[in-house]
Amino acid sequence: MALALLVIAALIAGIPRGNAAELWDFIRVGKSFVAGPKWQPRSGKAAIQMKDGRVDIQASYTDDLKDSAPGQLGYVSIKISGTLGSDGIVRATCTFPDTDASPIKLTGRYVTRDELQIWGEKRKLVTQREVVFSHPPNFEFFGFLKQDARDE
Repeated sequence: MALALLVIAALIAGIPRGNAAELWDFIRVGKSFVAGPKWQPRSGKAAIQMKDGRVDIQASYTDDLKDSAPGQLGYVSIKISGTLGSDGIVRATCTFPDTDASPIKLTGRYVTRDELQIWGEKRKLVTQREVVFSHPPNFEFFGFLKQDARDE
């Protein structure tokens, strides 16, 4: 019995944690030529993990989130992996899984800012974090936003 518990504990410890990446809001703006050229936004959620100068992003569109569990991503439509410099510049490669689209190189920026807000009688410090990529020659834009609030 003790051996079985030890094996189960080892297996559980080896399972990757699902909460390692945070869920952020995601928007992609690009041109659509279906009914003539126009800008088309698509939104969703993204799991972003930043650790030791690495940035890993997996994004799902809202349509793909319907069948997923709350707080979890659905089908991953975009993967972005790269490095985060000390100056906030993100250099990454973007891939589109299960398509024949070639990987693209992206350069973006990671920005954080704090803002004091008053919510009724409480004072909150709101931290806004964003990662923004524009795809040359600026026909596509990827934006990721996370907002956290805490008592001052």
